[in-house]
Amino acid sequence: MVTGEQPGTPVEEFARFLRGLTRMLDVTAGWFGVFTARDPEGLRACLDGADVPPWDVVESLLHDLAGLRGEHAVRTAGPRARRLHEAAVAAYDTRPDAPALLGDRLDSMLRERQYAALRERELRAALGALAGDGAAAGGPEAARLADELAWARDDHARSGVRARELQVRIDALAGRPAGRRFPEAAGPGAEEAEAGQTPERPRRLARLRAAGRGGEAHALLCAAAHGRPAELPVLIAELEQAGLASEVPTLLWEVACLPPDRLAAAADALAAAGRAAESARLLRQGVARPVGEVARTALALLGAGRPAQARELFAALVRARTPEEAAAVTASAPDELAPLLLDAAAGVSPHRHRDITRALRAGGSARAGRSRL
Repeated sequence: MVTGEQPGTPVEEFARFLRGLTRMLDVTAGWFGVFTARDPEGLRACLDGADVPPWDVVESLLHDLAGLRGEHAVRTAGPRARRLHEAAVAAYDTRPDAPALLGDRLDSMLRERQYAALRERELRAALGALAGDGAAAGGPEAARLADELAWARDDHARSGVRARELQVRIDALAGRPAGRRFPEAAGPGAEEAEAGQTPERPRRLARLRAAGRGGEAHALLCAAAHGRPAELPVLIAELEQAGLASEVPTLLWEVACLPPDRLAAAADALAAAGRAAESARLLRQGVARPVGEVARTALALLGAGRPAQARELFAALVRARTPEEAAAVTASAPDELAPLLLDAAAGVSPHRHRDITRALRAGGSARAGRSRL
C-alpha cells in the first residue's frame, strides 16, 4: 500500500503519493525506467509537485507495481491514485497560466502524434521490404525495426490519449464562465461523456478555426472520433451543413486509428446511413495497420452482416500491401477469410488474384478458397 504524509495542496499530496509509489519500483526497469530515461526532467517536476503527469503515466507505474507486489497492491493504490490525480489536475488548472499552458501542450502533443503516425508508416514499409528476403526477415535488422515499430505504436497511442485528456481540461476551463458542465477529469471514457454534443461540435470547431487554435480544433476531432459510432454520420452531415466538409477527411483518419471493433462499427454505421463513400474511405485508411488488426476488422464486419464492407477492406488491402502481407491476414480464420480475400483480389485484377493465390498456397492458408483457384 502506498502511504503519504499529511496532506497539503492537492498537487503536493499527489506528488507525495507519487514519490511513495516510485520508491517501491525499480528505476532501471519497467515503465518507470522508460520514463526516467526518456524524460527525466518531466518526471522530476511531477515528483517535486511542480507538475501533474498524464494519467497514462500513473497507470503505467501502477502496472510496474503490480509486477513487483501483485495485483492486490494495485487494488489498494489504484483508486486512491485516481482520486488524488483528479484533485491535483483540478487544482493545477486553477492557475492563471493554465489555459495558455494547456493549449501549448496540446499543440505539442498533436505534433508528437503526427510524427509517431508517420514513423509507424515508415517502419512498416521498411519491414515490408525485408519480408521478401527470407534471411533478412528473421535477422537482426528486422528485429530492430520491429522493436522500433512497437515503440512508435506506443508513442502514437499515448499521445492520442494525452491529447484527449488535455482537450477535456481545456474544455472544462472554457466552460466554467458559461456555467457548462464538463467531466471533472479525463479518465477512461471521458471522450464518450461528450458524445451527446454532436450538434454543438461543428460550431465549436468553427470558432476554434476562426481563432487560429488549430491544435484544439484537431483535438476536438480526435475526441469526436471516439464517440458512439452511430453519431459519426450525423456529425459528418452537420460538418457539411456548416461549411466544414474539409474537416471530414481528418475526422475519418482519426476514426481509422481506432481499435478494429470500433473501426468496423464506424464503417457499419456509415454504410447504414447511406454514406458508402465515407465507409469505403475509412476502410481504405484502415489497411495501414498490422494485418492481424485488419483481420479482426474484417471478422467484425462479417459478424455485423456487412460482407460488402469486409470485401472492400480486403480489396484495399490487396492494393496497398504485398501479396505475402495480404495472405497473412487470413491466418487467424482461414476458412472465413481466405475466400473473402480471393474474391477481393479477383475484383482488383487477375494479376493480383494470381499473386494472392500463390501467396496463400505458399502459406498453407488457401484450403478454404481452393474451389476458386
